[in-house]
Amino acid sequence: MKYEEIEKKDIIKKLFWFSVPLIIGNIVLLSYDLVDALVVSKFVGERGLASVSTAGQISSLTLLFFYGLCMGASVIISEYYGAKDMIGVKLEVSTTLIAGGIFSILISLILATFARNIFYIMQVPNDVMDDTILYLRTACIGLPFVFIYNVFGNTLKAMGNSKIPTFYLALSAVMNIILDILFVAIFNQGVFGAAVATIISQIVCCILIYIYVQVKIKELRFKKKDLVVKRRLFIRTFRDGIITAIQQAVPPFGKILVMAKINTLGVAAMAANGIINRIDNFAIVPAQNIALGIMTYTAQCRGAKKNDLIYDVFKKGAILEMSFAGIIFIILFFFKNDIMVALAPKGSGEVIELGNSYLHILAFGYFLVGFTNTFHGFFRGMGNMTLTLVDSIINISSKVLVVYMFMNVWRFNALAVGTVAGWVLMNIFALSMFLYHKNMKWKEVYISPTKEQIEKNENGRERN
Repeated sequence: MKYEEIEKKDIIKKLFWFSVPLIIGNIVLLSYDLVDALVVSKFVGERGLASVSTAGQISSLTLLFFYGLCMGASVIISEYYGAKDMIGVKLEVSTTLIAGGIFSILISLILATFARNIFYIMQVPNDVMDDTILYLRTACIGLPFVFIYNVFGNTLKAMGNSKIPTFYLALSAVMNIILDILFVAIFNQGVFGAAVATIISQIVCCILIYIYVQVKIKELRFKKKDLVVKRRLFIRTFRDGIITAIQQAVPPFGKILVMAKINTLGVAAMAANGIINRIDNFAIVPAQNIALGIMTYTAQCRGAKKNDLIYDVFKKGAILEMSFAGIIFIILFFFKNDIMVALAPKGSGEVIELGNSYLHILAFGYFLVGFTNTFHGFFRGMGNMTLTLVDSIINISSKVLVVYMFMNVWRFNALAVGTVAGWVLMNIFALSMFLYHKNMKWKEVYISPTKEQIEKNENGRERN
């Protein structure tokens, strides 16, 4: 395969074209979630929607863990790829596939077996319990396939190819919508039909990306002898994956705590909060995906020993983050009322007013989100996942603290103030850690092979 050298003049272009497909793909996925909810709501009813939403929370948390594990692997893969060490890439992919694949199957079996116990603890009402269990148990079939897709998808991204994983993900979302309509609206299969539509699209997506990798990247064509688990790689992948998974789970957990307090303000505040969360899901997509590009190219630079380019990736990544933050600001600040009117129920004047008040403050805040994600992408690319976890905990803790302390005084505006406070504090922490480690020099964690190991690999023997 052809290696793409990292050059200073191409960094911002590479980051842009790496990030844009991911941004489009994530927007497609978020749009699919809305359509999926509409189909189930319209053709199955309130109980069906409640069942799918409740079971979806469990499967989503599971997928967050899988995503975190694969992100930990992608940093290692980026390092090897930057060093032009495809044997190392192959070993990491093999380690993640086997160890993670077994783990994903075990998790699926556990969820399916104890589904009733899980939903009993969650106090799911009896009238939707059976459908909720049915949806989760059916959805569990697709979880290992999602994991395999994420392994190969993140491998391609780690090598600088974000277009192919995004294409298959978007194709899967479109297929899911079509199958949803077929099984739910036409065949009247209810929540079971919705689950079947999801797992079929997941399996097809997994097969397609596997075929692509096997056809296009000969270095990743696996034979029986290539399927090995390397202890050193497994430990680092699992460690970084666990930290990333926890970090990914912190914001949803914080939203649950905030939601509990917002609910005390009444139905209008609850509705406004729900709409704001949807808007935020879309608004943070550019920042998160540019951060993924920063992570990928930072790790590649480290693997290639091009340390002089690492801070160029950071600086140009920050420029790109601010550019997209400016677009988000313009949309949310100047069109906030139009957005709220479009998403709020008819005649919900108070909901629209609350949303406008929130967005008036928060539109500026997405510049802070851009800075935060610049630091997070850099930290991950340098192999330090712990800093992003601590930063996220600072953010959510500050937000929850402000909301709970000042809700009685500032009412709904406490949510906006708390959110901004969280973003400011996490940026202060991230900047201080960035400057500290820059002065102290970053610890080299790239797992580089010795000359003897390379010779063994060239002779077809396994790396020790």
